[in-house]
Amino acid sequence: MTRTTQDTTGTHATPDETRAARADAADALHRLVDAVRTLDDAALRSPSALDGWTVGHVLSHVAMVGDALARQAELASRGETAEVYEGGAEGRAAGIEDGATCSRDEHLAALSAAGARLDAAWDLTDRTRWDAPVTYRDGTVADVLDCWWREVRIHATDLGAVSTAQGLTPTATWGLAFTDHLLDFLGLRLSAPVLVVRDEDGARSVVGPDGVQAAPPRADDALTTVTGSAAEVAAWLAGRETATTPAAHRDSRTVELPPLAPWPSGVPVRRREPVRP
Repeated sequence: MTRTTQDTTGTHATPDETRAARADAADALHRLVDAVRTLDDAALRSPSALDGWTVGHVLSHVAMVGDALARQAELASRGETAEVYEGGAEGRAAGIEDGATCSRDEHLAALSAAGARLDAAWDLTDRTRWDAPVTYRDGTVADVLDCWWREVRIHATDLGAVSTAQGLTPTATWGLAFTDHLLDFLGLRLSAPVLVVRDEDGARSVVGPDGVQAAPPRADDALTTVTGSAAEVAAWLAGRETATTPAAHRDSRTVELPPLAPWPSGVPVRRREPVRP
């Protein structure tokens, strides 16, 4: 659900993009569940790529956020809203800690249950309204779907050695639709726009606090240019490591990649195109 126009009046685009996001998120969860089936207790207790979290913590978080987002959609279908996590930030933290010590089978059950609940919630929303308001980022159910897409795709790559062994890396699993979406969502982490030149096909776009826009002529003269594969650039913006780091240039000189602000948690959704049906 990439937002590449300069219009600022809506949220999302087409039903086809909704279906594509649902399918890609479902594929990410399927691959994550398949990876968890191979794990033993030692692997679950091993360090993840996230500071202070084990693999078990990441899996606990994914299941919890899936349930929380499904609840957002369920409530919205009834014209109701509530905070994203029951118990707020403290409830979220306590739940992740409690779930971190689960067994492999318990993690599998929690992830599968969250996936089934989300599927039912999306089906329900198809019959009600994708533009129904939710508490998450003061947005809509469509934004909740986007959030789940990000959470499951990104966190599947956060299992440390497990993700590497299972081929769950950004370059292996993040398709162009997802990387375009991440550039638009995470452009807020940049203090000023950059010109992104994609290695795969030379595609050029301006990425920054206003999202993704078409690159004007001679953008190279005015902006820092960041080059790399689509997954490498998206992973950099997401704070994830890849085998190769994108390169940055300004005025024909190699420069450091621009600094990134914190993850845009709680930032209200940026409105663009009319909300899809």
